[in-house]
Amino acid sequence: MSARPFVEAAVNAGYSVVAIDAFSDVQTVALAEKTLIVSYDDLGFRADDLLQTLEQLDKGVMALSQFVGCVYGSGFEAQPDLLKKVAEKIPVIGNSSATLAAVKNASVFFARMQKLNIRYPETFETLPADADLSLYIHKFSGGSGGVHIKPAKLLQARLADKHCFFQHKIEGLSVSLLFIANGDDIQVVGFNGQWVCADEQSPFRYGGAVSHVNLSMDVQQQLISAAKQLTSAFGLVGLNSLDAIVEKTSAGDAQVYVLEINPRLSATVDLYSASDEALFDRHMQACLFKQLTCDIENQSQGKLRSESKAHAIVYADIDVELMAGMVWPNWVTDSPTQVNAPLKIFAGAPVCSVHAFADNADAAKKEVLTRVRQIKNLLQSTH
Repeated sequence: MSARPFVEAAVNAGYSVVAIDAFSDVQTVALAEKTLIVSYDDLGFRADDLLQTLEQLDKGVMALSQFVGCVYGSGFEAQPDLLKKVAEKIPVIGNSSATLAAVKNASVFFARMQKLNIRYPETFETLPADADLSLYIHKFSGGSGGVHIKPAKLLQARLADKHCFFQHKIEGLSVSLLFIANGDDIQVVGFNGQWVCADEQSPFRYGGAVSHVNLSMDVQQQLISAAKQLTSAFGLVGLNSLDAIVEKTSAGDAQVYVLEINPRLSATVDLYSASDEALFDRHMQACLFKQLTCDIENQSQGKLRSESKAHAIVYADIDVELMAGMVWPNWVTDSPTQVNAPLKIFAGAPVCSVHAFADNADAAKKEVLTRVRQIKNLLQSTH
């Protein structure tokens, strides 16, 4: 995940930012005071590289003591101990490594949801001998972006790998709730629809999301109730997101099945940071002072708040070579940094993100998917 949405939110709130991520896209470089690239693998940030980068930053012209703190996104879920080491060097403004470890430990997380009577898909570390493998998926507890999720039938195994689990696959509407927590209570930022961009290797790969999705009051309340209970149970603070599936029952009702909590800034922050300039400050206030504040002026501007924004990731379908000086449409972000030479992007890798605004979520999603196709056509024409 690019750091750009978080950098943009912080800059909009008046902060100067040093960005550390694995991509260093054009927009992040333009927004940040300084941008540093750290290597990344299946577990997230490469620990040695990240810690060495922080050391070098501290010994250079920007001592870590100058910073208010470190705000983080993905890259730590599978290695909360790395976040603990970061916190020894600079204050972490967000959930602690202990909270991250608890929420991303499947046995702890789902046991707590069972105790709280929060509905979730049937989950196993070892599948029963009579379980139909085609009905289950295999997930990595510390994964993000959906690339770690595989159909269980492809693995032909009933014992999950280390830090993994099996989960019953539920058909329904994929949604998320972006919220701000103070350890006890929450404030809703927005309800979002999500979708996948599947390929043969990654059938559940994250495709994109749209804000202000139309959900019934009952579904909204189920999501809010689960987020409040989990906030109290794990002491969540700051911006978090809750992912869920909404299933229609035979009686016509809608049941929410909670999949996970992302106890850090998520990709859906991107859907709100432009319309809610106080969003990053609200995160800071909740983390540092356990205060839930809200931009009343923005809330009163119903038209602004109800406009839907969609974003989608464009993945390369084939190996492509981007020519130096390539010009992107103004609705493209997270575009790769090029120097003066062609840049090769391999099939399956992300190329950029595209964005669209509309009066409602359906129209915004339709437009952003049209723009995905336009970029794919552009890539084909340069190939």
